[in-house]
Amino acid sequence: MKLCIVSSGNFFSDYGGGQVYVRNIVDEFCRRQDITTIVVSFCKDQALETRKYKGIDVFLVNSEQSFKDTLLRSKPDIVHANGEKLLTAQLCNELNIPCIVTAHHGGLVCPAGTLLNTNDEICRIPADYSHCLKCYLRNTPTGLFWYPLLKRYSQNHYCRIGKTFEKLPTVPFLTPIGRTGLIVTQKINDWQELADTATHFIAPSDAMADALKRNGCLLSKISVIPHGIPAIEYQNSKSKIQNSKLINFYYVGRINYVKGIHILLAAFSAINEPKTRLHLIGGTGNKSEKRYLKRLKRKYRGNSQIIWHGKMPYDQVAELAKDFHCLIHPAIYLEVFGLDIAEALQAGKYVIATRCGGAEMQIRDASDGLLVEPNNVEMLSNTMKQYIARPLQTTAAVKSIRQHVDELCTLFQTIHHQCHK
Repeated sequence: MKLCIVSSGNFFSDYGGGQVYVRNIVDEFCRRQDITTIVVSFCKDQALETRKYKGIDVFLVNSEQSFKDTLLRSKPDIVHANGEKLLTAQLCNELNIPCIVTAHHGGLVCPAGTLLNTNDEICRIPADYSHCLKCYLRNTPTGLFWYPLLKRYSQNHYCRIGKTFEKLPTVPFLTPIGRTGLIVTQKINDWQELADTATHFIAPSDAMADALKRNGCLLSKISVIPHGIPAIEYQNSKSKIQNSKLINFYYVGRINYVKGIHILLAAFSAINEPKTRLHLIGGTGNKSEKRYLKRLKRKYRGNSQIIWHGKMPYDQVAELAKDFHCLIHPAIYLEVFGLDIAEALQAGKYVIATRCGGAEMQIRDASDGLLVEPNNVEMLSNTMKQYIARPLQTTAAVKSIRQHVDELCTLFQTIHHQCHK
């Protein structure tokens, strides 16, 4: 079988869980002899070229036509889409190639991208223009100011306004507001087309599977396959942790509002225990995240127990975190899986996480970690105090990347067989 893996963004980047996941599965497929693997990396701003990665071809494409030409030349039996999902499904449908889509984030079904409503609660209703308009405007500068007026326009009227703005030169603040109704409508329509066009969907958690079903995806087209991770050795880390005079909490991931960093910082600051530290490992990727980070650093600039490490290469994160005690995963949105949770559990670290979807798939009982409600500063702070009083480690069994790819291969073979009866 010949497999084409479509990466999430630039394959050679390690920003975000989607990129890390794709690199992990490609590394595992490279070790296998029974499947020929190629990678397509679609980015409009990259040069058109073919590069090698551990002996396999990585095709860097920057347009729909170059993507289609690559599929025509390589002739894969199965395409596994982790990025550019709708375009990939459309091209595969045109070329009669089965396309399996992994739902890495809520943006697949949520126009605002996070399945987080304006009350900072995980959204549990189907995407609909009347519900999604306010959420999308919330993420647009001055959007909520205009919402009371804009909600009075019919969907068709607002879409016509958006089409007019698309023809005009961009005006800061005004153009994004004018186009919102059109964008929300397009995103809902794009999901509906993807649900119809893709051959099958992989949901890394039950929560994401529920979101797909709730938004019209057929149950027969969904398989729940939690992620796996590579094995990492942590030599001598347990003895160092046990002998440490400090309790080191840590967070790994993007510095983003939906990740709940503001909740974590408020909870940690309320502990008021001098023998604790909070390490934040991660960076920003856009202007909104940079503003968020700046606000947080300014608010907590006087707290020397909070240590900002910034963005680090993926392989250095494990080295830095090996002597830390407890991972905090404070997400307030639908976290589809949470690779950082799996990595921490594999290292024998205790995890305190919110009930954000992916965490519930991994943390089963108090011996592995504790689950708290999202947005609850007091509950998170009290749970961290509980850990300080009795530091714990875990021996949780974590799915390996080999086991995960075994499950992927079984699904790929099944879909390939069904499509070529």
